[in-house]
Amino acid sequence: MNADGTRDRGALKVATLEANLVGRKRILLPLLKSLRLHQWVKNLVIFVPLILAGKFQSLDAWKACVAGFIAFGILASSTYILNDLRDLRYDRLHWSKWTRPLANGDLPLGPALTAIAIGTAVSFGIAASIDLGAVAILLAYCGLTLAYSFSLKRVPVLDVFILAVLFTLRLVFGIHLAQVVASPWLLVFSMFIFLSLSLGKRHTEVARTGTLGREIIHGRGYFAKDGPLLFGLGVSTGIAAVLIMILYLLHEAFSAAFYKTPVLLWALPAVLFLWLGRYWLLAGRGELDDDPVEFAIKDKWSLALAGAMAAIFVAAWQF
Repeated sequence: MNADGTRDRGALKVATLEANLVGRKRILLPLLKSLRLHQWVKNLVIFVPLILAGKFQSLDAWKACVAGFIAFGILASSTYILNDLRDLRYDRLHWSKWTRPLANGDLPLGPALTAIAIGTAVSFGIAASIDLGAVAILLAYCGLTLAYSFSLKRVPVLDVFILAVLFTLRLVFGIHLAQVVASPWLLVFSMFIFLSLSLGKRHTEVARTGTLGREIIHGRGYFAKDGPLLFGLGVSTGIAAVLIMILYLLHEAFSAAFYKTPVLLWALPAVLFLWLGRYWLLAGRGELDDDPVEFAIKDKWSLALAGAMAAIFVAAWQF
């Protein structure tokens, strides 16, 4: 050590810096997990109206949709953290949600609240740079999400309906951003397909509650004996989604001028049926993850069928 203590001060400064870096890492990683960035996959729905309307060459439409995708993703991630704060006591009793950073104590309350405030401000700032319509749609999403988190998620059946509406708002957002005519068939299809997926999520929770010997789901309005009802509703809404896709093809898609071989689109309902059939088969066996998005992006067959649908669309458009 030097007479003036330089070495000690230098060592202390390095140690303090290392401690700060470790502390930030311990907060950053749980925060990133709480943001559920994998859920941003759902926001790809925003681009669907642009694609189905054939506005592939509109740079303005792409710019608006990309900005909207980012704004919606940031807002949704912020509301996920808020929802976790609201459900802390219930998540700690859940078989899988207890591992969430807020529930297990990895993420302190202060950083979580800060992330919500910053995320919400940034999201609405991006939306404001697009137009007031984008702000209005995000406000509607935010308001409905708050109502869901603080009350409506505890009302059986209504909860899954609200989830389907929140999914469909992404489609409405995409329609507004791309400046295309809204398709009633597409919006109804969205409600039914996402209602089926939401019912699958609830059915999985109810089934596992029964397996664990519990009668009720904490923080929900369902009982273990509600499983058959949820299964029936989920399968029927899934089949309805396939039918509505067929009606969409007949009344709108086949008349779209940008398809060179629209007859190929007939393969889409078949592939959708195969995917939904697999989804509900696994749900009935108790092998479905309680997060439909995580299931879809990890299941190889789901990815293969999604690739097949994309290939069918491109073939109908180009060949």
